[in-house]
Amino acid sequence: MTAVSDLVTVVDRLLDPAGGCVWNRAQTHASLARYAVEESYELVDAIDSGDDDELREELGDVLYQVVLHAGLAESFDLEDVAAGARDKMVRRHPHVFGDERADTVEDVVRVWRAAKAAEKSSRRSVFDGVPRAMPPMERAVKLLERLEERGDSDAVVASVVAAAGAGARSGGAGGVPDAGAAGAGARPGAAGAVPDAGAVPDAGAVPDTGPGRDVRVEGAGGAVVDAGWGTAVLAMIAEARGTGIDPIASLRAAVAELEAAGRVGE
Repeated sequence: MTAVSDLVTVVDRLLDPAGGCVWNRAQTHASLARYAVEESYELVDAIDSGDDDELREELGDVLYQVVLHAGLAESFDLEDVAAGARDKMVRRHPHVFGDERADTVEDVVRVWRAAKAAEKSSRRSVFDGVPRAMPPMERAVKLLERLEERGDSDAVVASVVAAAGAGARSGGAGGVPDAGAAGAGARPGAAGAVPDAGAVPDAGAVPDTGPGRDVRVEGAGGAVVDAGWGTAVLAMIAEARGTGIDPIASLRAAVAELEAAGRVGE
């Protein structure tokens, strides 16, 4: 037996109605969903740390989640999961397993997208398949990537900015950047392409509640949901991508600095 088959045996024992683990037996795919997310984040942390031992451990935790979900399933098992992944990778790499030619990374991306499009031919929108449960910034980047593939990212972002006020409140509390900043032609080196720190709304500022502002108070804590502020952030994300900046990795680096600074003196 291999370690993988041993792990399957362990999970089967945990799920055994006679003598298994009462906690494991009580779980469902839905109840375990948050653990899959948590383990994935811990895996990202391990990758960022550069520690191979930590990486190995976190990969194991992710693998355990896969095996556990497969063990809970009634209509498939781990073999079915692996077979599906195997067959998908063969289909998505016809330049390796078929007659397609792909000599560059760009060629590989083209071939992959064509194979995926054939598999997902029933999809009606470029946004189909983008998980709604993704964190907002990650989801924004994914949606922007889909629009970039289609070729109209700038126009769509500009329309969102225009609908939020056409930049009339640029620079105000929660102000929306000029629609032109997120529109066509805004590229590296363009003046004001990415708002500087001064353009970030003051956390203590009172939001502009004038016409066209979607502002409401949520919960007992009075947390404000300001769609105009959100649009400003979305425009900044789009512009960052246009200048070659990875907004997710950049924010992660800044948050790491925040944590390091906050830990000083503890």
